Amino acid sequence: MRKAKRILVGLKTFDHAVELTDLACRVGAANASLMLAHVIELPEPTPLDADVPEMEAEAKRILGAAERVARRTGMKISRQVFRAHNAGEALLEEMKHKKIDLAVLGYHHKRTIGEILLGTTSKHLSRQAPCKLLLSIPVRK
Repeated sequence: MRKAKRILVGLKTFDHAVELTDLACRVGAANASLMLAHVIELPEPTPLDADVPEMEAEAKRILGAAERVARRTGMKISRQVFRAHNAGEALLEEMKHKKIDLAVLGYHHKRTIGEILLGTTSKHLSRQAPCKLLLSIPVRK
């Protein structure tokens, strides 16, 4: 398999930021560009420009942890925070727009009511992604 040159790392939680970024760095080409992405997912009636300082601070913390890992590799790194009502759609659009070769995503076993009704981001992207996906699925505890 050819090593990916344009990699998107979808980061949802702080707990998985280091693991997913490290995984992306190991499977990417030496001169790859790495996009660290976090989606602030807002409920449907909430305007996308709503003031959510706690969520913005958490996004910054998640991306900061991931960037510290990625800096060691010499890859070109960019960070992006998206605001969306659906994380899967936001990431899908970015994959298409940036012509991503590989998306590295985590999966969690917890279920929210939204995931039960609408499905998970990973499930959505596994059906729609224009690139290869690498899912990291932790052991159920």
